[in-house]
Amino acid sequence: MAISVIFASGEEKQVPAYMLDYLIGEKKIVAFLRSDGWVQIGSDPIRKAQQPLTRSGSRWSDFMFKRSHA
Repeated sequence: MAISVIFASGEEKQVPAYMLDYLIGEKKIVAFLRSDGWVQIGSDPIRKAQQPLTRSGSRWSDFMFKRSHA
C-alpha cells in the first residue's frame, strides 16, 4: 500500500507504507495523508508503532539505516 507524503523540500510523493516510520524518524517528511486528512509532523498526534525485531535483535529501522549508509 502506498501513502502520500510531503517531503521537507515540498515535494509530494507516494511511498510504500513500510517506509513511513523511517521517513518520520529521519525527519525527511513534514506531512503524510491518513484516511481522515493530512497529518503534520510535529503538530498532530502520531501513533508510534512497535517495530519488529530482526533476528539479530535490532529494530527494523536500524537495519534500514545501516543498509542505506553501507
